[in-house]
Amino acid sequence: MKLSASDGRQFVWRPNSHATKAFGLSRQDEHDALLIASASGLAASPVALYSDGLLNTWVEGEVLDSIDLDSIALLQAKVHDLPLLANQFDPFAKALHYFSRLSCTSISDDIKTIHSHFQRHAFKSDLSLTTCHFDLGYYNLIKCPDGELNIIDWEYAALGDPALDLVMTSLANGVELETLVNRYCRIRRIDNVEQWQETCARWLPVAHYLGALWFLLGYQLYGEPIYLERALRFTSVLKENLS
Repeated sequence: MKLSASDGRQFVWRPNSHATKAFGLSRQDEHDALLIASASGLAASPVALYSDGLLNTWVEGEVLDSIDLDSIALLQAKVHDLPLLANQFDPFAKALHYFSRLSCTSISDDIKTIHSHFQRHAFKSDLSLTTCHFDLGYYNLIKCPDGELNIIDWEYAALGDPALDLVMTSLANGVELETLVNRYCRIRRIDNVEQWQETCARWLPVAHYLGALWFLLGYQLYGEPIYLERALRFTSVLKENLS
């Protein structure tokens, strides 16, 4: 919700709601992520944290409708170089949470099979954890009047596996994963590119799994057909891969 003060200042109100509870989100964690991101110039600083929500600065500028690979790789590298967050993201634990929030009518036999498979095959990579955004899509980027890009919507930000973050960034922006990883490794001067490529490839079906559950939960909450369409698309890809 956009708010305007009597003196002309503008803000964004991000309340605690049934959706934040359903998706397991914390405005405290979002506030903390914004503090470290704003200190590095990647985001606007939060204004105030209240018991019922978070008040943020309204970022003036143009919401992007796409982004080139070089720009998103550079932004991803900058996010991963931020100081470490305290809250940690475990994709398999998060998937358990999503699944637990689904109603019986939302859980098909395919989803049961997919969920069971990934929970039985949970893993961790050997990469060091970094601060991750986990929703670094062009739709969360604002081009400010000075030309700089500002990242918004840090509610999923956490300490996590940077390779999984790269996979999610690739999916969110429709960029080819292997090329994104190569460009990202070049920016961060990473030598073990093959390990990063293999780790990202291993995380890709996990990202599809999370996506299927997230969109199913979103459809249950909002009833928008696009959520169901995307959940079914992820489910179809997963079924094909598992078979």
